[in-house]
Amino acid sequence: MIYELKMPLPPTLNEIINTARCGWKPSNQLKKQWTNKIARFVKECGFNFNEEIWIEFNWYLRNFGRDFDNVAASSKFIMDGIVNAKAIRSDNLMVIKSPVVHYYHRCKSADIVILRISHSPDFLLDNFLLSNQYSSSKITKLLAIK
Repeated sequence: MIYELKMPLPPTLNEIINTARCGWKPSNQLKKQWTNKIARFVKECGFNFNEEIWIEFNWYLRNFGRDFDNVAASSKFIMDGIVNAKAIRSDNLMVIKSPVVHYYHRCKSADIVILRISHSPDFLLDNFLLSNQYSSSKITKLLAIK
């Protein structure tokens, strides 16, 4: 089963750094606020994984001038919220398996992230082919190269 979570974009790395410049208290409040917000949402979704998982982030952004790593830093709040909700036991590398995939999409509405989680990596290829606009003939050519 693949679970799909759609949520607003948490603070990016630049926002996290700017808050931290104001001191540890505002930074701590920002972390708690977002981690708890995501944990409440995940609890409402009602899923639980006891074993290893594979995840895929789909970032929908209005501004494509952002750095990918600045946006991806938002995943810290998301993963900590999922752990706090007890939907997974940990977000360490024994639970979260490679690859952790990030896709970036343009959108005209508010910035959001859609997180896809599964107990199997099989679903990861779907969006790779779609995002890179691979047709069946291109796939056949790629497989022929091997």
